[in-house]
Amino acid sequence: MLLVKSKQVLLRPWPTFQLLKYSTLPKKAAGPFTSNKLIGPSTKDHADEIRRTLVYIGPFAETMKRYKMTASVFGLCGIVAVPALLSSGQVPVLSAALAGISAVSPALFVHFYTHGYVTKLVVYDDIKTVEKERKRSRDMKDKFIGIETISFWGRFKEETNWLSQLRYKSTPKGLTWQQKTGAKHVFTLEREIMEADPYLKALSDRVQKSEA
Repeated sequence: MLLVKSKQVLLRPWPTFQLLKYSTLPKKAAGPFTSNKLIGPSTKDHADEIRRTLVYIGPFAETMKRYKMTASVFGLCGIVAVPALLSSGQVPVLSAALAGISAVSPALFVHFYTHGYVTKLVVYDDIKTVEKERKRSRDMKDKFIGIETISFWGRFKEETNWLSQLRYKSTPKGLTWQQKTGAKHVFTLEREIMEADPYLKALSDRVQKSEA
């Protein structure tokens, strides 16, 4: 499901915050697993969020976060259990090692499979600019964006990039962007959502053009 969200601060004797919500994508475009509870008003009112507009939310963000947290906790428990088994003297070394590996394997598999999955995409522009470029996507220039993903331990983290710093890849897993320099992190977005909305499609096309 797609949400465009923006905040504006008006100069008055006391601070007043306005929260505007826009829905620019049919619900069905985000898939049947999208939950409205993922999209709620922000509880933070900071000045640095005034020119940040949320334009994309991964439909499986919360599910993947829980999977990663659960798998990581069980993996950590398995690693801690290995020394205890060895100290008992009643378990062969090979068996203890295999027990540790079997506990860590699910965490590694979940992390590998969900690595780089984008939970949120933020554009550093105000809502008026976003809506204007959504209607006239050909006028879009290079954008400074924030890409939120999930860490190994299930925490949300954000990286900022210019669109021109990303490389486009189309894979069976989804629509993929990769950093051209630095850590060369990979970011995977839902192709169905990106292609359904004009603004998101324009962002994707902009990354493709930077490759030419």
